[in-house]
Amino acid sequence: MAVSFEINVILRSGKQVLFDGIAPGAPYAREKEGVKLAVGADCPAPVTATPAAPADPIASIEYNLYTDIRNYHKVIIPESGRWYINMTQMVSFWRFQKDSAINDVKVPLYIFTGQDLNTAMAFGVIGRNYETAFKTLEPKVNRALIVYMRRLSMQIKRGTDLYPIPDSIAKAAPDGAVTEHLYFRTDRDAPNRPWLLTLREFAEHQKRLYALPDVSSEAAMAPLWCSWTDWFSDDVTDAVIVRSVREGVKLGIRNYIIDDGWFGPGLDNDFDVTLNIGDWRPDPAKIKDMNQLVRDVRAAGGVPIIWCAPHAVAPGAGCFAARRPYLIVGEDGERLMTPNKFHSLCFMCPEAREIMADICASFIEEWDFDGAKYDLFNCVPNMRCCSTDHSHDVSSMMEGLELTLKRMAEKCRALKPDYIIELKQNYGTPFLAQYGSMTRAGDTPYNTEGNFLRTVYVQGYSPYSINDYQTVTNEDSPEATACVVIKMMAAGIPTYSIDFDRLCPENKAVIGRYNAWYNENLRAFMHYRVPLDGENNVWKLESEQADFFFLVNDGGHIPLARSAVVLNGTFKRDLFVQVDGRRKGTVIAWDCRGTETARRETDFDGWTHLDVPPGGMVRIEL
Repeated sequence: MAVSFEINVILRSGKQVLFDGIAPGAPYAREKEGVKLAVGADCPAPVTATPAAPADPIASIEYNLYTDIRNYHKVIIPESGRWYINMTQMVSFWRFQKDSAINDVKVPLYIFTGQDLNTAMAFGVIGRNYETAFKTLEPKVNRALIVYMRRLSMQIKRGTDLYPIPDSIAKAAPDGAVTEHLYFRTDRDAPNRPWLLTLREFAEHQKRLYALPDVSSEAAMAPLWCSWTDWFSDDVTDAVIVRSVREGVKLGIRNYIIDDGWFGPGLDNDFDVTLNIGDWRPDPAKIKDMNQLVRDVRAAGGVPIIWCAPHAVAPGAGCFAARRPYLIVGEDGERLMTPNKFHSLCFMCPEAREIMADICASFIEEWDFDGAKYDLFNCVPNMRCCSTDHSHDVSSMMEGLELTLKRMAEKCRALKPDYIIELKQNYGTPFLAQYGSMTRAGDTPYNTEGNFLRTVYVQGYSPYSINDYQTVTNEDSPEATACVVIKMMAAGIPTYSIDFDRLCPENKAVIGRYNAWYNENLRAFMHYRVPLDGENNVWKLESEQADFFFLVNDGGHIPLARSAVVLNGTFKRDLFVQVDGRRKGTVIAWDCRGTETARRETDFDGWTHLDVPPGGMVRIEL
């Protein structure tokens, strides 16, 4: 497979210098028109671009990949993990053009899977977190799709027209040099590798090169409930919350989010309803005494967590006049209004960032919350703030977002070191995940596969991935309920938004049984789960005493090296396990209700067939 790269260095003056003929795995050093480029031979390969003069710093660097086209099974586009599921087919990818910006911070990595469903080719750039543009160059789409050139090419542009490479990077070195790393892999480098493990390798390089820590705690990994999916926010009262906590604790759920609307009209209200978001005072019609509610949640055995969008300021908020000078203003001189009808504090303004951090700290200082869910940063459009009422100390909105999340985490963790912070994947990718305790898949109610796939992406770079708030209905059989919970555990923290008063006892018992097993093994879940196939149907998680395997969707066979627990999140009964050599063992199987269905001594020799009830569990003791 022929592969070559072009790297186009664009200076702030507008001058462009193109370097071509760059081969993966080969060193490269050239100087053109005073601009220098050096590329290393490793993977990831260091790439250093140096302008002709520091007075004309680098604005953007375009990385263009050219290769022979071939038949691919899927493409995983550069993404935060929320919307990639809509564009995995190559026929959609030909028109791909997106930006990594404040409303969706993307991992700068393309992955293509082969017909064997594993990684066939991957191309990415590892550098600091700032605005980046992506687009497919070939095949071209004019009046029709044009593929006769039999070539695939795509671009990663670091630094966009709206937001060039930030001053903190472009002007950091005395000579103006900018160093990043070019990542390129094919199935020759790592055969039979699921695409998720390619994403994980890319992320691990990011963490190593930029010293990005994985941050979480056992408390954050506990099963979670949220007052969102099963309720209209106008109906969520302190009585509803306490009743839900008391019932949820019986089912092994420990963390409880008081979600949007606790302060007044929530975002689920009609557009003609005036919002007061930004004041952050409890609505007395819903919550009579927030301090008492926090005490009641704890007394019932739960951990209280509060929902917050600290940047949001609605026109109807009492704080609007005081916050007005710090709001984002567009080129037209008008204050930014998000599609959901609120203004936003400016992330590039140090005073605005401090306001947001103070808001977050106040939930601890005033009401003693143990955690917060930060939401709606993804609702801020990709635009430049042109306000003359406040100053900016950074040149990139994404840089400002990172400083905002950092300051919020600093202030809250200074008050409570184990404070639980939930981020959403639009702003929870590797550079930002360190400012939270876990990263949540975006809104996917009543969509178990979408929930799973979005959580899978987060599991690529963080073991602290959190499912979106799953509900279970009485139309779901106990077997289907078990499969839903197993699917959540396969890739993330099991999370729920269920009105338990409406749920039948059978399904509540299934949820309680699997949550109890999860809680018994919670420490193991603080480590990565490993997919064993390209479609993420079989997952492995190691614990001290046994290996845990999760079967989802189409399932698959299990390679056994020691004792194991297999959770069957499929509707298939046939399970094939593979053991090297001859081994004796005991097999114990249960159905989703916890009823033992089999217990027998088994001789394992190569491939062995086992019967596992749908939604059930089997323990194999070798």
